[in-house]
Amino acid sequence: MTLDQLVTLQTVSAMKSFRRAAAALHLTQPAVSKQIRALEDELGERLFERGRTAQLTLAGATLLKHADRLSEIVRVARDEVADLKALKTGRLALGASHTVAGHLLPRMLETYRLEYPQVAVTVETGWGHEVLGRVASHDLDLGLVVLTSPQPSDAAQWRCFALDSAETAFVAAPNDPRVKKSALTFEEFSKLPLILNHEGCLYRRYLTQRFAERGAPMNVAVEVIGFDIEKKLTQLGLGVSLMSKLIVAKELKEKSLKTFKVKGLQLQSYSCVVYRRDKYIHAAMRAFLRLLQESYPKAGLESV
Repeated sequence: MTLDQLVTLQTVSAMKSFRRAAAALHLTQPAVSKQIRALEDELGERLFERGRTAQLTLAGATLLKHADRLSEIVRVARDEVADLKALKTGRLALGASHTVAGHLLPRMLETYRLEYPQVAVTVETGWGHEVLGRVASHDLDLGLVVLTSPQPSDAAQWRCFALDSAETAFVAAPNDPRVKKSALTFEEFSKLPLILNHEGCLYRRYLTQRFAERGAPMNVAVEVIGFDIEKKLTQLGLGVSLMSKLIVAKELKEKSLKTFKVKGLQLQSYSCVVYRRDKYIHAAMRAFLRLLQESYPKAGLESV
C-alpha cells in the first residue's frame, strides 16, 4: 500500500469515475485501474462497485477514512518542513568557548533573534576542546571556539572558518614591582607567579607546553575558572597572566593592567566557527552562518 495508491482511491471516490480521476491525476485510465486493483488484491476486498459511477464499498469507505487521515498527516508534515525552511520555527544549538562567548556571541545572537524570533536557540559554553567534543558527538550544531591556528589539528573531521584573529598579551598590575621592563627573558618570566585558568584553557596549555619544552617548572600562584576573576586577581598584583587582548582591551585602555613581552613566547589566537563535515546544514544553521559571513566577509563562509 502506497501513498500514491491512497491518493488515487481518494480521487476516484471524489470524482465518482475512473476516467475523470485519471484526468485529474494526469494518468491513464488503465494506470488508475491498476492501482485500485493492487489495493484490492492486497486487502482481499473490493473497494468500488463498478457501474455508471464508481461507488465505494463498505471496505472502500473504511479505507478512505484512513487515507484522509494520512493525507492530513502528510500535509501537516509538509507545512512543518516548509516552516522550518522559512524559519517560522526550528532549533539552533550552539557551543562557544569562554573567550568567544564574551566578545563575539552576544551581538550575533542579538541580530539572529531579531531576524528569527521563532527559532529556539540554546547556547552551551565551555573550553574549546569541550565544545568541539559536543559538536563531534552531534549534541551541538555549531561551535565557536578559539584555536591557535586557523584549522583544528584533526581538520579532516571539520569544516572550520576563521572569523578573526587576535594577539595575546602577558599582563600584570600597573604597579607590579616584579615587572618593571617591557620585555622579559624566559628565565625572568619563569620566576613570576602565574594566575592560570584550569587545564582546558588554551592559554594555559600553551604555557604548559613552552615550560615543558624548556624543562622548567611553572610557578602557579592561583588557579581560577573564568577570565573575569583572572583579570581581577592580576589587577590586584597576585601574579601575571596570559590572555587574549580582546579580553583585556578595556583594562588596558583604563590602564588598570599593563602588558609586557616574553622573548621567545608569542601566541596568535583565531576565533573560528566549526561544524562536522558530514553535518546537514539545516535552515536555522544556514541563517546563522549567513549572519557570520555578513559580519566577517573574509571568513569564506559564502561557500557554505
